[in-house]
Amino acid sequence: MLFCFCSVFVYGQNVPVRGKVLDDTNQPLPGVSVMVKGTRVGTTTDINGDFTIPVARQQTLVFTSVGMTTREVVYTGQGSVNVTLHPGNRELDEVVIIGYQTVKKADLTGAVSVFNPSEMKNTIVTGSVGEALRTLPGVNVRTSGAPGSEGKVEIRGTGTFGNSNPLYVVDGIVSGANRDFNFNDIESIQVLKDASAAAIYGSRAGNGVIIITTKQGKEGAMKIDAASRLTSQWLPKYNLTDRNQWIQFNDLAFSNGNRPPANHFEGNTDWQEEVFKTGIVQDHNLSLSGGTKDNRYFISGNYQGNTGTTIGSKSERLSFRVNTSSTRKFSENVVFRIGENLMLSDYQVDELNSNPIVDVYRMLPTIPIFNPDNAARGGYGYGEGNRDVTFGTNPFAREDFENTNNGNLRIRGNAFSELELYKSFKYRFNFGFDLSNDRHKYLRKEGYWTYNQPYDPSSLNKNQAQFRGLVFDNTLEYNKKFGAHDISAVFGTSYQTSRYEQIWGTKNDVLVSSGRYFDNLDAALSNPKTGNYQDLEKLFSVFGRINYNFDERYLLSFTMRRDESSKFNPDFRVGYFPSVSGGWRISKEEFFHVPWIDDLKLRANYGILGTSNIGVWDWVSFINVFPQAVFGADENVTGMTQVRLANSDLKWEKLTQFNAGLDMTMVANRLNLSLDYFDKETKDVLTPMQILMVTGNNGGNPFVNAATLQNTGIELSLSWRDKIGAELGYNIDFNGSYIKNKIKELGYGRTEFTQWNTKSIVGQPIGEWYLIKTGGIFQTAEEVQRHVNSAGQRIQPNAQPGDIKYIDYNDDGQITDADRQHLGSTIPKFQLGGNIGFDYKGFDLQVQFTGAFGFKSFNGPRSGFDRFDDNSNYRADYDPWTAENPGAKDPRPIYADSRNVRGDQDRWLENGSYLRIRQLALGYNVPKKLLKNVFSSMRFSVNAQNLITFSSYTGLDPEFLNGSIWERSYDSGNFPNPKGITFGAQLSF
Repeated sequence: MLFCFCSVFVYGQNVPVRGKVLDDTNQPLPGVSVMVKGTRVGTTTDINGDFTIPVARQQTLVFTSVGMTTREVVYTGQGSVNVTLHPGNRELDEVVIIGYQTVKKADLTGAVSVFNPSEMKNTIVTGSVGEALRTLPGVNVRTSGAPGSEGKVEIRGTGTFGNSNPLYVVDGIVSGANRDFNFNDIESIQVLKDASAAAIYGSRAGNGVIIITTKQGKEGAMKIDAASRLTSQWLPKYNLTDRNQWIQFNDLAFSNGNRPPANHFEGNTDWQEEVFKTGIVQDHNLSLSGGTKDNRYFISGNYQGNTGTTIGSKSERLSFRVNTSSTRKFSENVVFRIGENLMLSDYQVDELNSNPIVDVYRMLPTIPIFNPDNAARGGYGYGEGNRDVTFGTNPFAREDFENTNNGNLRIRGNAFSELELYKSFKYRFNFGFDLSNDRHKYLRKEGYWTYNQPYDPSSLNKNQAQFRGLVFDNTLEYNKKFGAHDISAVFGTSYQTSRYEQIWGTKNDVLVSSGRYFDNLDAALSNPKTGNYQDLEKLFSVFGRINYNFDERYLLSFTMRRDESSKFNPDFRVGYFPSVSGGWRISKEEFFHVPWIDDLKLRANYGILGTSNIGVWDWVSFINVFPQAVFGADENVTGMTQVRLANSDLKWEKLTQFNAGLDMTMVANRLNLSLDYFDKETKDVLTPMQILMVTGNNGGNPFVNAATLQNTGIELSLSWRDKIGAELGYNIDFNGSYIKNKIKELGYGRTEFTQWNTKSIVGQPIGEWYLIKTGGIFQTAEEVQRHVNSAGQRIQPNAQPGDIKYIDYNDDGQITDADRQHLGSTIPKFQLGGNIGFDYKGFDLQVQFTGAFGFKSFNGPRSGFDRFDDNSNYRADYDPWTAENPGAKDPRPIYADSRNVRGDQDRWLENGSYLRIRQLALGYNVPKKLLKNVFSSMRFSVNAQNLITFSSYTGLDPEFLNGSIWERSYDSGNFPNPKGITFGAQLSF
């Protein structure tokens, strides 16, 4: 009995076992998780793939690593355990966050795009997070290069007339991911595009949802990551005339206008050379992470500074993030977790007061930056009445005499507690908070920056605002497998409240000492004014989702959310937002025998989402306290008057969306394909209803639920990953999308809506170009006489040879606004993006490209410097018509005459299509054998941004940002995206 007992004791005793883990090319795999199955005993492989773990005979070791097939090995007493892991299907095994839950991408029934974390190492983001999402299908991103500006992200087209920004969810809490967000902290990004994926967010998900997960600490010794990037940026330039050529063109314009040549300044200024500059963007990041299996932490700090590419602007950001989590296992069936995520950011921006992109061509090369003749008015040069008249703004003067500074101190994050019971039930309480303090200062000094400018006294305005947002989420999650049946469900409630309060004051005649203006309101002497207002908003929601999976073949999901919002009348505050989706994995069926297809899934869904694109009090009528009544001496009575009409019957905008798609993996998991078709329709679109001011309504047009919009489209995503030999790996990722926008109804009998040079007509997309078409240049007087309508009337009787010929579209014998005709779309029909990557012996090369096709852009700056009726700079390659140059490309210039430069003609309407090499990055990872045991990794990289663009558009940037949905492709001198080169270094130890 003693012998048997000792034998059993020795047989079950844990002994330290060593081993090594390799990949299929016999290279060591660091960071592989090695666990004793059924226990909490585990370790990870070191930099050489080696590990040591205590294990008893007949116990099973489980080897797992991201992107590799999991392997199990039974320990039978061998001296060492050496295993080889092979690449798995990363696409299908990838975990996707879909709102309050995570699922494997293989089990998705909705349309979700994932920004690959591996792309982040080569992605340069100097503004908001949206810049990184350009290569995802169905996601349109437009940005501006001005410091402090934020990009515009639009998912699957425009489904509203109001705010079309998507909802951002950071670590489970609804929050912004704007310019104060540190991109280096991001672990993953998911974009929820259809109703099935986004319905869990109900009334705020109509424009899509972007879910951001930040980095968390991982088990192991403290890991220190340091990264530093330095970017040099510069702007493209116009091809403008110098002093001599400008005078030549200007004298010709005056001559054609029957005027003597103008007097000219003695200056010789290249305004682009003076105003544009090389900008430097610094981004330095430091993070510390680590912990045990039950207690983990992550801490990061970041500094970003942007000097700007023009005078008058710069920005700085400091941010700090910390998160910790702790786990206590009371038994095999009871696990308790608690943690928090806290982010602090301080963002400062010196805002532009001028538009330097316009100023550099509105100012004349003959005008000097500084003019002693204007010493009494500030000392800067600008146009005058007796020589070189221009109303252009001297940007140096304006940036000197106007200072605008904005700052934001923000604290946001969440704290959570979680109780897991029997590995099936999980209750989670999540408290989120977003606290910010906004600071605004505007100082107007005494001085002049343009011709004929009236006197403005010095003034100081200060504005402070506070925002407090709180979120209380309670969720109960259930996960259980019953043989071939797999059920997961989540139910919960969410209560969100926010309060925004703003107070401001302004005074004139600011005190000055030795040329320095005081920036305190007490130091201003006259005309004090103050103001204050407060907004309060509340949202209470109940939601749930049930996912059912049978034998990994049949997938079904149902989601419902009920929202109640204070932004609507109590009778209309409640909205219901359901969705249902299903999937069929054909490749799991017994009858499916296609060897080159590894996985094939069909999916479809339908659901309702909501938007509430109105202000907090738009359903309430406004009154003011301005009127006073006088009943006698010292008997002034203050009255109240309703000045704005309101619609108390406002309802949710409701977006119904159908999505059908397929996901396919082929050729030994090397090729992945996703194809989606969607049809989304937004009803009850909130739009301002025009009401005559004679009714007494002077507080703006009230909102009504009137319009219906539709967006249909197709999205395709392809990715190929493979190796050539043992060391050369490559990947090709490509996506394309087609989107068609249509107005189905404007409401209240309206059939069209006009905005400058665009029209929005029922049955057509939003904001189509409607311009007067031109037919070339008149070459002779006889040609002018022959330009008649069908009744023989001369259409342009005052035209002369060298003038523009306009098309009389309505055949009434004259050129008027009624002659505008449809000439193209402002919305791209096709978009594409992608990445091409290579890696070889520590080197990696990535090429990121984006493109948009099938739309027209109006070149506003060119219409400005092609004008001769009002002085500005001109195109250096302007080819003016003269009697000696009858084959000229451009009409004759005429000063103070608008016949050839009317702004509603198609001369400046251009093909806006483009294909851009967004980023070209080369990186090098120092071999681990050279780092020895001091560093775990070391990387150097160089990245070029926006250096190569294929486009026939002649403006500075075909990818400019215009925030108006009516004129989205009108280039009004919008700040272009800069070109840049970034040098970076990353170090881990």
